[in-house]
Amino acid sequence: MGLQTYRTKRRFDITPEPRGKTGRCSGKAFVIQKHAARRLHYDLRLELGGVMKSWAVTRGPSLVPNEKRLAVHVEDHPIEYNKFEGTIPQGQYGGGTVMIWDRGRWKPEGDPHKGYREGHLSFHLDGKKLRGLWHLVRMHKKSGEKRENWLLIKAHDEEARGPRDPDILEEEPLSAATGRNMEEIAGTQDAVARGNKPVKKNARRPAKAAKARPIPVKTKAAGRHPAKESASKLTHPDRVYWQDVGITKQGLAEYYTRVWKWMAPHVVGRVLALVRCPEGATADCFFQKHASAGVDKNRLHLVAEPDGDESISVDDLDGVISLVQAGVLEIHTRGTTIDHLEEADRLVFDLDPGPGVGWKGVIAAAREVRERLTAVGLKSFLKTSGGKGLHVVLPIRYTPWDEAKDFCRGIAEQMVAGAPDRYTATAKKSARANRIFVDYLRNSREATAVAPYSTRARPGAPVSTPIAWEELGSLPSSDRYTVLNLPQRLSHLHKDPWKDIGRLKQALPAGRR
Repeated sequence: MGLQTYRTKRRFDITPEPRGKTGRCSGKAFVIQKHAARRLHYDLRLELGGVMKSWAVTRGPSLVPNEKRLAVHVEDHPIEYNKFEGTIPQGQYGGGTVMIWDRGRWKPEGDPHKGYREGHLSFHLDGKKLRGLWHLVRMHKKSGEKRENWLLIKAHDEEARGPRDPDILEEEPLSAATGRNMEEIAGTQDAVARGNKPVKKNARRPAKAAKARPIPVKTKAAGRHPAKESASKLTHPDRVYWQDVGITKQGLAEYYTRVWKWMAPHVVGRVLALVRCPEGATADCFFQKHASAGVDKNRLHLVAEPDGDESISVDDLDGVISLVQAGVLEIHTRGTTIDHLEEADRLVFDLDPGPGVGWKGVIAAAREVRERLTAVGLKSFLKTSGGKGLHVVLPIRYTPWDEAKDFCRGIAEQMVAGAPDRYTATAKKSARANRIFVDYLRNSREATAVAPYSTRARPGAPVSTPIAWEELGSLPSSDRYTVLNLPQRLSHLHKDPWKDIGRLKQALPAGRR
């Protein structure tokens, strides 16, 4: 089909969409863009033959295999379109707001060119939201029908869901590129059109927030460190982030300064993902993986990704304080460093209790993970999630992501096989009642887990806290430690429970990866 139809339908002196060109070689990128045009729909695009083969999925993708979604084949788009997120002006073709809802890589089963010609494409998606096996099947045209209709169908696999499980479209409504919702994307475009600097809109934010007088952050670090002043400044330091315990923006900055010497080894030099709650923990929050409007890029270490995006990292306390200024209430990390993006060096078994599971069951699960790792010669570490569960953390030498994830899957599946009434290794909500989800899925390139000493956007301002295995039996809950009491705990500790984690470079056992 090529790009002639795409270009004929658009005026590139008006629309911000890329003109693009046909690629010389075929990669395997995919993108799904939520498009609020005349009718809301989701555009699925698969890179094939130097262009993005495109289908308008009228109701969006479904993880339920029996829900076949109509996918209307539309014109090819340029590969550059994968990065387009913004608003197409009204009156132009496809006028409306476009969000990058999901993106990643796709892997066809068999010859994709043959499958495309014959009208049956089977492929695996490895995105930030969608994964597993999918089918695109062309329907027979009815008499007089001009559109080329296909069906998008989820295959039966571990990523599939049942009809009563949460709808992925409702569960994951934000941009995979910027963490924004449709209104924020449209609002940013409006600001650009007016010649203003784009800002994140929020009706509850004080009208003159941009003119607030910045103040320096001056606090005492934990231990005997002298008072220091951060180069990052706070506006509205008295804004309350946790209403129930009265913790303000200033209080959060002071907390991170006090625990920084404990936290730094686990966040500096790692790719971060952020949970931003500009109006506090009880207001709207959103997940952000890439540098965009609302964060101070000058205080951050930006990491170039292969797809052209910039991920976020920090080099020092100033970077973390700048995140506090941006309303970041949770800091998550990938299980690798910024110098080895394609390999893992820290794995996480996230033990997430379902309804009906008591705290003693979570403790027993953590101990079982430890025992299984010890049995193959591996030393593990422990931390609270700050929510309801526990994280068993395994430091390893740099290992390809697929091998690392397969090893973690094996441990999880062993636990399920040994006690199917206590554990599950599937993410489906319907499988979690009275069971603990042994979540190994955090051990992939794009996945993250909450960082040690990060706060959580939950009541009480709990903190994900490293603890010694010997402390587990007396720990009353995962949210035991908070912004208010953790600095006192640290001041009385004689030894860092994670002191050796950075020095351990353990090889995963052969045959178990």
